[in-house]
Formats: sequence, structure tokens, C-alpha cells
Amino acid sequence: MTDEPAEEGIAENAHGLHDASWDEARWREMAENLVDDGVVTWREITTTVLGELNPPQVGTQIASSSATLYGFKDNHATLNTGQSFWSHVRTWLYSMTGRCVDCGTRLDLQADHIEGRETYPDPRDADYLSNMTLRCRRHNVAKRKSHVARAGRTLLPAQQALMWILLEVRPVSLQDLARLCRLYGMTMSDIRFQEAWAMAIWLKREGHYTIAHETEAYDLLVWGDGAITRRFSSDETIPAGATLHAANVPGDAIHCFLAKVPQEDVIRYFEHPVGAIPFVYPLGDRPTTDIAIWPVANGWINFAPRGHDMLAWTLRSQRQSVVALFDDVEFGTMPTAGIKGKLVRRIPTRGAARLRAIPDGP
Repeated sequence: MTDEPAEEGIAENAHGLHDASWDEARWREMAENLVDDGVVTWREITTTVLGELNPPQVGTQIASSSATLYGFKDNHATLNTGQSFWSHVRTWLYSMTGRCVDCGTRLDLQADHIEGRETYPDPRDADYLSNMTLRCRRHNVAKRKSHVARAGRTLLPAQQALMWILLEVRPVSLQDLARLCRLYGMTMSDIRFQEAWAMAIWLKREGHYTIAHETEAYDLLVWGDGAITRRFSSDETIPAGATLHAANVPGDAIHCFLAKVPQEDVIRYFEHPVGAIPFVYPLGDRPTTDIAIWPVANGWINFAPRGHDMLAWTLRSQRQSVVALFDDVEFGTMPTAGIKGKLVRRIPTRGAARLRAIPDGP
């Protein structure tokens, strides 16, 4: 991955999703599906692989490197006075195995330092052919200081992983694509997810992709750990481990609830637009509801009510407010909250809590 991390924390168990367990037959099946769906042709697949097999342009990368920034030419002149630098570069290239020294791939190889330039008092002292090897782009980047702590956390490089998630897992919203990418272990800026989402939009126009929209209706499902997910309204059987929370909910509605927060002796009020509630996807060894987490600067938090004790809930429209009642005594109008929730009152609260949506204005 070439982007600087945008998040401080990533899931401790982040390492791909279920692609990590795929065998060659499953990858071949995906390629065949891409062709069958008209995403690419076999000609495009083959020509792309041929391009990636082309050996690295070390003549440009090393032999033509800036003498001001890199010491290759000066170091070569000191060791091999009067001899052609390119002929030595070519000899070095031919002596390589043609595979990444870390993973063995032949694709997208680059000339890379064995001992990094950052380990030398003068970085130019690292610039000798004897200190060079071939690495694929992914493992080259993984050695960077900004990435080394997260190296190996994903199975695929970001460019490929973005499309794998989009075309195999098939998230139906941009928010879900971003959540899946964070689960996968990606740390780049959200703008990369927004750019990748263009593929979903293009394919939808051709009838090859489904995107959720607020004009549609959804069923809300609640799971054993309290997580709420949605699906397109359906008469199909409820998935194992879930129960129907609300049926035929408008996509522009807002799900509101009171919950007891873990490790806090308080009740908090939350609001989640239905359009922000995640769907359910295959997550490999992860629990189905791991999609209901949210990345923040200092780590990960649950997308409530996952892990919360939900005491009362209701749905409101954009033109409604919500009031809380305890023992049928009105507590007050709830402010628009969000993921972390607004403090309502201290526990214990005697009697039943409920919420009621009321129209705004006169």
C-alpha cells in the first residue's frame, strides 16, 4: 500500500477476509466470473498479466538515477573506474531469479535495497548493486518505515484488495466498502474507497451491481450480540443467529435507541440513519457482526448497539424528534446524537424506558 496511514488503530486480527483460505481453483472461479459478468475479457486479463511480467526497468530506475540523490554512479565509478555502469546493472539483473525474494511472485517487480537507505548515516552509501535485490511492489512498500508495523496485515496489496472486496464480497453501500476495507487491514485515506466505489457505480449502470438507496425499504435484523444489520426487504428466512427487528423500514428513516453502555453505569441515546446501518457479508473466521465496528483515531469502537443492552428503540423520519419516557413520565426531547451516544441519565432507572417519535414544529 502506497498511501500513508490515515487511522491510528486497526483491528488486531486484520489479515484479509476469507480470501486468505482460497485455493487456486477459487481464484480461477473468480476470474471466470469476472469474464462471465462482462467486467473484463480473457484478452484483457492475459495482456495485463503480460505487462506485469515485464522485468523491472532497472535501466531507468538505477542506471539513470539522479547522481545528486543517489550514490549508484559515484560508487560504481569508485569501484570500477572507466567501466560502463549499465553493463554492470544488466549483469546484476540477469543474475536475479526473476522472483520477489519475499513471496516468489514474478509480477510487478522492483529493484529494492537489501539494507534500507535509512539505516545509513549517508543514504547514498547504501546505493551499491551488491545491496540490491528484486521485490514485488507490495513487499517493497511494506518495508517502509511508515508501513513496517502493519506489514503482512493484508493478503493482497491495496489496489487488488479494493477490487477483490468490491467484486467478490459485493458491498452494497460505500460505507460498507469502507468498513470491509478497514476490517481487511487497510489504513489509507477514505478517499481511496470513494475512488474505488466508482467501479460499483459503473457496473450498476450496466446491470451488474446492486447499490442500496434510501428510496428502498429494508428489514432490520438484530443479532445475539445486539448488533443491528439490514437487508433488502424480503420474505426469505431470517439468517441463523438473527431475529427480525423491524420490517419494511424506509431507507431514509433514522433508528433511535436507548442503551446501557458496557463498562458505564449510564444510559445513552443513539441515532443511526438506516442508510448507515451495515448489511451482512461473508467475513471468513470473523463473527458475522464484525461489520458493525467503526474506525476512529485511537482504535475501533462498536457500531452500537453491538455489545450494548438496548432498553428501548423507535424509528423516526427526518421531520420528527424523539422523546424519552421512563415509567411513562416524559424525560425530554433527545438531541441528535451519533455513534458514541448522548448521556441521558444515571442508572439504575426504575421501571420501563421507551421512546416516542413526535412531529417537529407546530
